[in-house]
Amino acid sequence: MFAASRALFTRTVRTFSTSAASLDAAATSTVTAPAATTKTTTLPRTYFVERTKAGQLPVYSEFKNAGTRPLTIIRKIQGNATALKTDLLTTYPGAEIRVNERSNQVILKGLVMDDVRQWLTVKGF
Repeated sequence: MFAASRALFTRTVRTFSTSAASLDAAATSTVTAPAATTKTTTLPRTYFVERTKAGQLPVYSEFKNAGTRPLTIIRKIQGNATALKTDLLTTYPGAEIRVNERSNQVILKGLVMDDVRQWLTVKGF
């Protein structure tokens, strides 16, 4: 029984040392490879708006105060909803936008569902 556990330990050590050597070789090859062309890339977004099961954008309308206060809600946001709010404010300055941190939703004042859906589509969501 002791010999079986020793053999397992030896195999594990050998596997680890082999993978460490391959990692060192991979790191050396990536450092020495010259850059072929320089591309300008944009920074990745820190948020993602997931589509619904039906393939639609999760932008909904809601009416508060007996229908006197219309709201537009963006749901299913993964990541930083505050960054989405900042991007919306750069596109629509002066809009009243707030973030519900608990449910990770962005709430806009007014019925602007079509504009927000079009904006999200242009952004690639």
